Amino acid sequence: MSLNVELPPMLRYLVPGVVGGVVSFAFSRVMIEPLISSSVDYEGQREHAQAQLAGSDHEHGHELFTRSVQENFGAAVGIIAMAVAMGVLFAVAYTVLRTVLIRRGFAPDSTGLALVLAGGMLAAINVVPGLKYPPNPPTVGLEETIGARSSAFLTITVIAVVGACVAVAVGLAWSRRWGSWPAAAVASGGYGLVILVAFVWLPSFHEVPGPISGPVGVLVEGFPAEVLGEFRAYSVLNQALMWLTIGATWACLSAISDGRRAGARRENVISRGLPGSSR
Repeated sequence: MSLNVELPPMLRYLVPGVVGGVVSFAFSRVMIEPLISSSVDYEGQREHAQAQLAGSDHEHGHELFTRSVQENFGAAVGIIAMAVAMGVLFAVAYTVLRTVLIRRGFAPDSTGLALVLAGGMLAAINVVPGLKYPPNPPTVGLEETIGARSSAFLTITVIAVVGACVAVAVGLAWSRRWGSWPAAAVASGGYGLVILVAFVWLPSFHEVPGPISGPVGVLVEGFPAEVLGEFRAYSVLNQALMWLTIGATWACLSAISDGRRAGARRENVISRGLPGSSR
């Protein structure tokens, strides 16, 4: 049986994201979706209380898709599509970084590089922006500030990702002159300083709904702190799970591809009858 069959490049670029998306959706469906349902119920209670204070009836808007469709089919499509996009981005970053390392004389381990890169992308794309603007359930935030909040979150994400790319490039460029650890320390310190300045410069938003009071007392309590805390914790854990799955799946595919290439090289050596080969 021939061992020189290569995995299709498109398959290698898409499979990690698909696997990561499936794992992420499964976790989200079990752990996060109940919190979203609680948030939606809370929003309904607030709208009812506000209607009472205004002296009008609370009208329920018509939903284009039911909650069952949203939390199953809709969530699955959205999460898996996002994970596939992140998986392709990971594959491109891995290919570029590995090529640069090899050209600079390093021999990176495929598994180690994949897992380290997955951790770095988790930090730059999710963790750092989330420290400034942590993820919130759908009912947290005012409608009139959606534009400002979206722009601020996009800005910190771009700064975090571009800054990470620059830090890696600077660290690699200075590694031969200063050594690996000093160059890594300077690049990391510079990145941290840039992020700190961005955190101070960008606006903050504190829009967790508080209680609503009426003539007879409190109509609705403030947004449950337990739901908010669990949602944020599980969101970060879900993102980490997605990136870990993407990195581990890519490492497995790389190991298969490297094994086939090694087998092909051995077959070529044997077929050509080079010294050291068995005939």
